[in-house]
Amino acid sequence: MSTYVKIGDTQYAATIDGNVTNRSWDNRESKAITLTATYAEAAAIFSDGITWSIVQEGTAEDGTTTSTEYDNTDYSILGDIIVHTGGTCTVYMGKSTDLEDALEQLYGG
Repeated sequence: MSTYVKIGDTQYAATIDGNVTNRSWDNRESKAITLTATYAEAAAIFSDGITWSIVQEGTAEDGTTTSTEYDNTDYSILGDIIVHTGGTCTVYMGKSTDLEDALEQLYGG
């Protein structure tokens, strides 16, 4: 099975891990997206408020290709972009916290 992050009409091969409580980021729910990219490339792909999804492709028993897409629009807050040796970056995308949601309702955008 292959996994991709899809932004717009473009898919990028990626490994994606979820974190229900990211203690190093205000205890927010987040996704860590690791892909082959430089910091500049990752920063150009990801931003606050983007609409993105996870696409998983595989092969069914009859040999046909299957593709399932999972909307991740709720994870629209850009966090850290971490550069690794070997040519990969991990980008953190998170959900708003309960406090942020309450402040948004109280004071608006």
